Order: sequence, then structure tokens, then C-alpha cells
Amino acid sequence: MIFNFLLNIVSKHYLIDESIYLLELLKRCSFKYSFFEKVETFSNNLINESRKTIVLDNVDNLLNEYNLSNKEGIQMMCLAESLLRIPDFFTTNSFIKDKISFQEWENYYCSDYWKVVVYNMAIDLISNLFYKNNIINDEKFFIFMFRKIIFLFSNHLMKNIGKKFVYSHNSDLAVQKALSDKSLFSFDMLGEAAITYYDANNFFNQYLKLIDNIKKNFVGSYRNKVPTISIKLSALHPKYSFYNKKDVVDKLTLILKILVIKTKNTNSSITIDAEECDRMELNLELFNIIFYSLYCLYWNKFGLVIQAYSKRALPALYWINTIAFIRQTKIPVRLVKGAYWDYEIKFIQSLNLNLYPVYIKKFCTDLSYLLCSHYLLSKKCNNNIYPQFATHNIQTISFIIVLSLGRHLEFQKLYGMGDNVYQALKKMHSITCREYAPIGTYKELLPYLVRRLLENGANSSFVNKLLDKECEIIELTKCPLLKKNKKYNKKLPNPIDLFGGKRIPYLFYNLNISFHYYNFFKKISFFEKKIWIANSFNNDKKKVIVSYSPLNEYSIIGIVKHDNNINSSIKILKNSFNYWRLISIEKKVSIIRKFIILLRINFLELIVLCCKEAGKTILDAIADIKEAIDFCKYYASQALAICNKIHLPNYTGENNIYIIEGKGIIATISPWNFPVAIFCGQTISALIAGNVVLAKPAESTSLVAYKLFQLLYKSGIPISVCQIIFGPGSNIGNKISFHKDIYGVIFTGSNNIANLINKNLVMRDNRPIHKLIAETGGINAMIADCSTLIEQLVADVLESSFKSSGQRCSALRLLYIHEDIYEETIKLIFGAMRTFSLGHTLDTANDIGPIITKKNKKNLLNYLYSINEKYNFCVQKKKSFGNYILPHVVRIKGILDLKSEHFGPILHVSMFNNSQINNVIDDINSAEFGLTLGIHSRNETFYKYVANKLNIGNVYINRNTIGAIVGMQPFGGCNLSGTGPKAGGANYLASLITEKTITINTTAQGGNVELLNE
Repeated sequence: MIFNFLLNIVSKHYLIDESIYLLELLKRCSFKYSFFEKVETFSNNLINESRKTIVLDNVDNLLNEYNLSNKEGIQMMCLAESLLRIPDFFTTNSFIKDKISFQEWENYYCSDYWKVVVYNMAIDLISNLFYKNNIINDEKFFIFMFRKIIFLFSNHLMKNIGKKFVYSHNSDLAVQKALSDKSLFSFDMLGEAAITYYDANNFFNQYLKLIDNIKKNFVGSYRNKVPTISIKLSALHPKYSFYNKKDVVDKLTLILKILVIKTKNTNSSITIDAEECDRMELNLELFNIIFYSLYCLYWNKFGLVIQAYSKRALPALYWINTIAFIRQTKIPVRLVKGAYWDYEIKFIQSLNLNLYPVYIKKFCTDLSYLLCSHYLLSKKCNNNIYPQFATHNIQTISFIIVLSLGRHLEFQKLYGMGDNVYQALKKMHSITCREYAPIGTYKELLPYLVRRLLENGANSSFVNKLLDKECEIIELTKCPLLKKNKKYNKKLPNPIDLFGGKRIPYLFYNLNISFHYYNFFKKISFFEKKIWIANSFNNDKKKVIVSYSPLNEYSIIGIVKHDNNINSSIKILKNSFNYWRLISIEKKVSIIRKFIILLRINFLELIVLCCKEAGKTILDAIADIKEAIDFCKYYASQALAICNKIHLPNYTGENNIYIIEGKGIIATISPWNFPVAIFCGQTISALIAGNVVLAKPAESTSLVAYKLFQLLYKSGIPISVCQIIFGPGSNIGNKISFHKDIYGVIFTGSNNIANLINKNLVMRDNRPIHKLIAETGGINAMIADCSTLIEQLVADVLESSFKSSGQRCSALRLLYIHEDIYEETIKLIFGAMRTFSLGHTLDTANDIGPIITKKNKKNLLNYLYSINEKYNFCVQKKKSFGNYILPHVVRIKGILDLKSEHFGPILHVSMFNNSQINNVIDDINSAEFGLTLGIHSRNETFYKYVANKLNIGNVYINRNTIGAIVGMQPFGGCNLSGTGPKAGGANYLASLITEKTITINTTAQGGNVELLNE
């Protein structure tokens, strides 16, 4: 099938070295010097003509003078973006105070900043009364007036920005307005990706209404002005990703066919808009399905948007050209530079991929755009692609004009941007200019406006430079093809260099990319029917236990041989301690690095094991293994720095040596919810510090632990140095904590068990003072005030509460919601929960896996049954085999209503108002848990106040509360949530070592030889 072109050409270019790639592309483009002279001449003429007609309005003045490189510009954007959606005056008042203090008023008055915003009126009044005449001393009154005026005029400013960048707030008005406008338009319904099915259905109806309005009004003499329509596929399905490909394709195929048929009847065209890089291939696949249907045969108005900042841009154009040629149907292609660049960079860094899918320097994006334009204007594409060049950059426009050799072209611009450029261009060349016209209400337009503010206000923005008449023409006409040695963005490290080269990331799969996706599932199929056996390495009698998967109570995944005692393992470890203690740190680190390599080689099998035995989703399993590798790298690097001999200052005739050694036998008791990461973090940290280790993995994930121990031994760790014991915690755990030869315990689990271990260690008579490192979970809360962006809040709440079926110690258990956004937030949470799918975790379409054991499931259900149905909300009821529980939301008064942590997909919610925030803080502190806390607020003063008042180990602001990164966010709590130190932090290894100082009197043999030799 022709779609294989997509898999083989486009997907393979997802991660590719941009400098090598662009160099190869440039070899295939040959331009004479006279060509560049023509481009420069046209650019100069176009700039001069554009600047003749520049008329700056108030918004232009504001964006031009106060761009986002200075404090005022950032404050302006925060105010304008936030004030319209904050429903509460108290929060509004506090928010303004947070962004602009009263003491700064005079500075703002003396500048042109607020003159632009409020047109002098209120500012002049207050400044004359207070600053100049000083006739009134009621400062509280003036502060009140100050904030009230800023609120009123920030709203006024926002509306002005909306009028400038947004065409209309609904499709009816947009169509009526377009009838009288001279310009051509491409309409786009504003809004982010759908979160719920209700959102998706609403977007679909809006598209239908827009198409119907166009059909009714653009008839007769208006037929030549018919607007085109742009659609976002993520707005039509709440789970629009390659993970959920089957359901997306099934549902959106029908929806797209309806939209195509409707659009054909209007004599208009429809274009699939570009979105994040991870959605590009799904966009192309859906386009391919619809394009090959009968509805699009010989219909030349079904198009795509391609983003030039993607390294897959040119391969995608090649694929589009190929299918258009085969079908003899022309495809409109809008070529854009690309949006969401900052998001793409952060996302790839979080995935630990070795390269970025987008160009990391603007020069390379500009160059890619020119190379894509060169291809679109080549003879190969003449009869197959109708190019639409979307750009405001005069140098790019000039290149395309000169390259076209007089051919009539269509350019596209954003509504409200680049008007003067295209007015000048129309005078100089025959073109069609179509405006990308957003339609939406103020609430929907906020994210779009912020993006426009970012693009207009950034120092690198061409629009910004063009408006600045002090910017020389030569700065605007530099051709990317002529620049040298500018292929790298020195401010932005490659993912491989994030940790200074000390922790080189491994190329894991990104399952949103088809090439990765199909290769991944092809390889893991090898392990689908494998049966694993776990057996400790001692000769004691063992009890054979059959291991069943929590995914299916009838599915046998292996056999575990449980130990009855630990004495033989302790004896082996005791005899091996001195041997391991004296091995150099370099040798130990070398072994750990071999172990990392083996983790990488075997990570597919580990993923399958994690999914089958621990019930983790594939994405959670990948994250678990990545974190394990990070722990190994981090502790190995740390050990090299602190575990060497150090020569201390000394008197003459004396030598002082400082040595780091292990303590002895360290027992590690790891949990089932992170069977790779925590198991490896505990074991490797103890080993690398010079201890010998007795490892007791969770009974539920013994097979994963055994596989890890096989890799440890294979990497060079002697069996006598690291022993593993299998069995129930009530038996083996008690024996470990009572044993006289255990010098310390590293434990992750419940607070009750941690206390029991501690008591057992204390009860041992005449034994060295023990070391206990315990991470014990908690009742984790999140506080959301009404300045938060609700869509972001809901996304973070769902991930924090229900990812891994809520079986994380860091999972969100209680959400405090401000009363003014409570109802809207709860509705959105319920709507999003309806999109969740429960089932086998090796299927990426399923979001939630099983509860780890039947006992855990029963405890959770008993808790849910005990709650009054009035306060217990579940979005749907259905029975299933396996240990599955649907997500639940339970309303309570506050954290004091929760007597214990409920380790599953249960989110509690509580409402608060502004006067209760200190009570909320006091309640959280009095609960005495202190692991994680989330704060959602745009008010910096508010979130700093809350964060500083609460005794919490990890505080997360405006993000989810899970997924701490080793070395970036050291993880661990206080009070009832742990003893410290933090895992993946600077002090972890220090807690597992013994410090020794050796002092040598070098004069004992008759004199100070060194001194006498002077």
C-alpha cells in the first residue's frame, strides 16, 4: 500500500542529526550568486515599501515597546492572559498586586507603558492627586483605585488584542463580516484539544455550523470569495494519539467524511491543521484514508498543513506529492514555520531521546522552509500540489517570489499580523493573499492570543524587527542559505548533554511514532508467552508458588520459589563484606556501567514483565526502567566523587587519610509499584557505597526482581556480595529487621510497616545503632485557586490521580478546589474520566491497569462501599475479570476526613474559599504526611506563600505531582512520609557509608625524612 511510504520515509526522519541532514539537502540545491542578488534586491524593495505604510495602533505600540524580553512585557502578558478568566475579585486583586506593586506605579506612569493601555485618563488623575500635589494621604484608597483601574483596563486591553488577532467570536458574525471584507479567509475555530467527548462533539457541531453558514451566504457574486476551513483533529477526539490509533481512526474516519461531503457542497476547501510533532503521522494516516476514498477523487480541495520546523517536513511533502500523482488529484499544502517549539523541546527532553524532532535553531527552520518551498515550486509538484506559503518573513517571501519565476502564488498570513507587508507585496507582484482568521469567544482565544503575543513580542520575531525602524535592513535580509557555522543553538543542549554528559540518555521508543511503534510491538511479541522462574541463590528448602498476572486471574506468568529463612544468605554476605569493601570504587563503577548496558539490552523483556506482573502500562514500564538507569548513572557518578581516599591537611611528620567505606550488610525492601526503579535505586546505592546487600523484593513482583538480579550477576557483581530473598513480607521482612547482623534497612512501603521495622531494629540487644531509610507514601493534596487555567489543572489532576491506577506513593489523593471554579472543574474531570479505558496494559489504548492484588482491590472496594453514595461518584459501572477498579471521585470536607491512604484510583475533592486557605494549610500540616503537594495558581505570591507554609518534601507548582526525575527533583518526604534522605539526591549515598580517618606518624622510624632532606 502507498501508505508504506509514510512509515519508511517520514517516520525514519523523526530523529536525525540536523546539521548532516541539512548539508545533504543543500548538496541537491544549486543556486547562482545572481539568484541571491535578486532575492536581496526584492527584499530591500519590499521592506522599504512596507515601512512606508506602517501605521501602529495601540496594541502594536504596546507589543513593540514592551516585548517579552523585559519585565513589563511579561507582566503585561500575564495580566492580559489571566484577568478575564479569574471570576473572583479577591483573587483578581491579589493577582494584580503580585504582578505590579503600588510602589512601582510612578515608574509605570513615567514610561509610555500605561499611557498606551489607559489612554492617560485615570493615570493622570491619580498621579496629579497623589504624586504631584500630594493633597490626599489615604494610601489604601489609592491602592484600591490603582488595582481597580488596572483590572478594568487590562480587560479593555485584552479585548483590543482580541479584536486585532481574532476575526470574530462566532461563525455567524464571521461569515457576515467576510462578505463585506475584500480579503480572502481561511476560518479556524479556536480552542485547544478536546478533553471530553462533549468537547469533541461541540467542535464537530461548530464545524458543521460554519460550513452551513458559508454555503448559505457565499453564493452568486460571492462565490469567488468562499472562505476555506481549517480543522484540528485533536479537537474532534479527546484521546487523539497514536496510542489510541484504532479508536481514533474508527471514529474520525466517519466524522471527516461528513465534513468533506459538506465542504464539497459549499465549493470551499478543507485543510487538516498541523499540531504537535507526535500527532503528525496520525494526521497523515487519517488524511490518507479520506484521500483514497471516493469522496476525494479528482476533488482538489482537501489539504494538509506541514510545519517546516519538523525534520519530517520534506519527507512528508514527498509522500504527499506521490499519492497526489497516483490519484491524479491535486492536494493543497499550507507550509508554515511551526508552533509549539518550546513544548516540543521539553517533551523530547522528558522522553530521554537523543535528538530533537524539530530544528533547534531558527536558522535551520528558516532554511528548511526555503528547501520545502524549493521542492513545492519544482516541476515534480506542479500538477500534484497547490502550495500555500504561510509566512510574514520578507526574506522568505522574496526567496519564494524569485524562485517562482513570475508564477502566480498564494500566500497566507495570520489575521492581524503582517498587513503592511502583504499590502506592499500586492503592489509589487501578482499574488493571492489569504488570511488565517480565528473564530472564538474570549475564553477560547486566550491560548491563541498568548501564542500571538509570544510570536509578536519575541526579540527574534521578524514582525517585531520590521516594526522597529531602527533595525537595519541588512538584519532583515540575511539569507539562511548563506549563513555559516550557525547550525547549533548554543543555549539549548541536546538531550544527550542535559546532565553535562554524565548521564547520556538511551534511545527509548516514542510510541506515537509509527516506525517506533511497529518495531516495538514486533519485538515484544517474542516474550508474550514466556514463563519466568524466580529462585534465590541458596540451598535452603523453598516453597513453590505459582505467579498469576493481575491483568487476568487465570493467566500464569511464572513460578516463584519462596525462602523459609535468611541465615545462609546472611552468612555468605558477612564473609564477603571485607572483600567487597576493599575493591576500588573505579572497579565498582565499571560493574554498574555494565549493568546499565544490560538493562538497555533487556529492557523489552523488562517492559513485558512489568506489564504482566505489576500491571503497569507500557508507558509506565518504560518510565520505570528509564528511572532505574538514571539511578544507576547518578549514584555511580556520585560515588566516584565521594568514595576516593582524600589526603587531609597535616602537621609535619604526620599523614592524615580520609577513607569512605561501607557499613556492612544493608537490607533493601522494595515495593511492587516501581519494581525496577526503586529496586535498582536501593540495591545499587548500597552496593556502590561499599556495602553488601540482602534484597527482599515485593512478593507481587518477584519475577521482575529475579530478572534484575540475573543481570547484576552477569555484569560482574559477585553472588556472595548481593543476595536475593523471596517470600511474604510478614515472614521474611520480620526476620530481616530482627537479625543482629543487619546494619541498615532501606525500605519503601507503608508507614505502619516502616514503624514495625524500626521497632524490630531497636529491640535488638547490644547491636550497632542501625540506619533506616524509609519512604512511606502519604495523603498528597493539591490546592487550586481560581487564577489557574482549568484545562491544565484537570489534565494534571487526572495524571496525578489515576496514572498507574493511582498506585503511586506520590499520587494525588485530595484536590482542594476554589469555590468559584469548583463546578466547572468537577464537570471537566467527570467528562475526561469517561474517556478512560481499562484493560490489558500491553494495549496502548488502555489508560488504566489493574490493582496489584485481590486483597488490595477488596480493601479499596470496602472503603468505597462505606461511603455515602451522595459523595461517591463513579462515571460508569461495569464488571470485568482481573483486579480492575474504575476511577472514583469522592467529596469530603478536608484532609482530616482521611484517616489513611487509599492506594488506588480514588480522588477526593474538597471546596474552599479565600478566607479558608490558612485553615487548609493548617489541616494539611496537622495530618503529618509530607510527601508531595501540588499548587495550581498563576499568582506567584500565593503559591510561594502556600509552599513555604507547608511541611512537604516535594512541592510541584502548575504541573502534576508524579514523575520526579533523578538529580532534578530528588524524591522523598518528611514526618509520616519518610525519614530521608531523598532518593536521587545529593545526600543519599552519604547515609550509607562509614567514614574512617587514618593518621600516620611518619617520624616514628627515627625522624622526619622529608623535612631532613630539604
